[in-house]
Order: sequence, then structure tokens, then C-alpha cells
Amino acid sequence: METSPGQAWIRVQAYGGPYSPKKFVYYADQEGTLTDASSWTRGYATMNYPIIRFADVLLMAAEAEIEAGTLENARTYVNMVRARAAKSEFWIKNEDGSDAANYVIEEYPAAQFASKESATEAVRFERKLELSGEGHRFFDLVRWGVAAEEINDYLDYEVQKLTQAYSGARFTAGKDEYRAIPQTQLDLQ
Repeated sequence: METSPGQAWIRVQAYGGPYSPKKFVYYADQEGTLTDASSWTRGYATMNYPIIRFADVLLMAAEAEIEAGTLENARTYVNMVRARAAKSEFWIKNEDGSDAANYVIEEYPAAQFASKESATEAVRFERKLELSGEGHRFFDLVRWGVAAEEINDYLDYEVQKLTQAYSGARFTAGKDEYRAIPQTQLDLQ
């Protein structure tokens, strides 16, 4: 994440920033070469392959270790991610050199990985933090089978503040996890 230039970049600072993800961003001179210039979502349209960071691989491995019952191995993988995140040279800084946020990043103790339930909770929270803004969250929630609960809790909270935007919005389990196949693709078959 990088500090954004404030209102010049983010429409409403209160909910949009001060940070922007960099994973799918390209330089202006790459327009049309690394992007599909045929639609308004040019930057995202050409992501023909997933970009997988090493932290994502470690967190996937941690999930697998939990399922295998080797909780200490899972803790080792998660703590590798946290140890990198704890290095202050990678933190966002203000112009005066001070930290842009109140960073408190510590490795998980063994007690947090004493049971499958607590280890799973820790790894899911770590994916939420580490992969924020990279497009993984919805698919993680679906894969874990908790999408309806999590998204409906979010909607219940947000409708209090954004009544018009979220009024009547609900996530329906067994339906909203999937996207319809576009008719043009069905016609090509």
C-alpha cells in the first residue's frame, strides 16, 4: 500500500483512503500495452493470470496444515508473514518520517494455535489483513462456507448508515456465490 495524494486521488477521504492498493496498478505509459483498452475497467480487464504473493502461498499452506492437524507448522507459516509485516522499514511513513499508523504487529503465540478452531480463526484474520484490497476476501468467504453470514452481517451494519444504497440487500446462500454464465458465452458453445 502506498500513501495517496488525498482528495486529488480519492473521491471521499472518509471511506476511501488514505491508502491505495498497488497490485493491479500500471504506469500511464503502459496504457494499451498491458491493458485492454476496450472497456472502462481497462486495468482489471487484462489480468489474464492471478498474481500470487508469497504471503498468500504461506497462508494457503497454513490452512492446509490446520486441516492436516499440524497446528505448529501452520503457526510457523503465519508467523513468517507477520515477521515480514513487522519490519518497520516497510511501513508507510508520513512526510516527517513518523509512522503513518499505529503499527502493532507481533507473532502469534503457541496458545493461539492450541486448537483447530483458534488456529483457523487466526489464519482467516491474517488473510483478511494481509490480502486486503487484493480481491481475495469474497472468494475466501465462499470457500470457507461463511459468505452469507459475513456479508449479511456487513449489510446489516452498513444499511444503518447508507439506507438507500443497502436497503433490501441480502446475500442468499447457494445462489449468490456464483455468477451467471453470460449469454454470449453460452451462444458460442
